[in-house]
Amino acid sequence: MTDDTKSILCGACKVEVEGPADPKPEDTFFCPSCGNSDTLKNVVASVHAFAQEAAARHLQESMRKAARGSKMLKFKGKPIPKRNHPFICDLEF
Repeated sequence: MTDDTKSILCGACKVEVEGPADPKPEDTFFCPSCGNSDTLKNVVASVHAFAQEAAARHLQESMRKAARGSKMLKFKGKPIPKRNHPFICDLEF
């Protein structure tokens, strides 16, 4: 098993956020570029919501591509609306 770590980025300017090295849930993380800040607990919740949305969007696009050339399959999914997240991570699918 490999350890795959991702950077937490500011959702507005895509700059890596800064905070304490050994954080507690109430510690504050901030963007050095724009000043966007929040507690670790809220930052993690924002990144989690972003990751769920990104995974759902990726799965939806994969299903759409799979059904595109088929006469038997028809894809009728509504596009997942893109939301703004204060904090995101650099995901690769």
